[in-house]
Amino acid sequence: MSVTVIGVRDAVIGTLAGAYPAMTIYGEEIKQGLIEPCFFVLDFPVSHSRIMGRRYKRVHAFDVHYFPSTDQPNEEAHTVAERLYEVLEYIPNGSEQMRGTGMHHEIIDGVLHFFFGIDLYIIKQITPLPSMGKLGMEVRGK
Repeated sequence: MSVTVIGVRDAVIGTLAGAYPAMTIYGEEIKQGLIEPCFFVLDFPVSHSRIMGRRYKRVHAFDVHYFPSTDQPNEEAHTVAERLYEVLEYIPNGSEQMRGTGMHHEIIDGVLHFFFGIDLYIIKQITPLPSMGKLGMEVRGK
């Protein structure tokens, strides 16, 4: 499986779209014309560190914004947050599943901010080197 930053973000957006099919989900900056209710998936910086040999750990952090549309935005936001804890626990990515970790949420100015991370372990593929020619050796004893 080839893991890319955009691929992970698209998997998160796809999971949200499956759980909320009638809702608009933005993955890029919202310029104007926000249609509420909607989600905005903000991916934070991604870290990539070598563990040992060809094994690497990549950590993706997300802040999913939810913009409520009712006259009781806090209640609506908390209701959506409760569902997101389940929806984003397992995120399908092709034939694999990624797991959401470190989930927590808060409501700021009537907008839900749902934070979570995805930790992935990647094994870098080795490029085969061209084989050497034959080595001849002569051994003489005394």
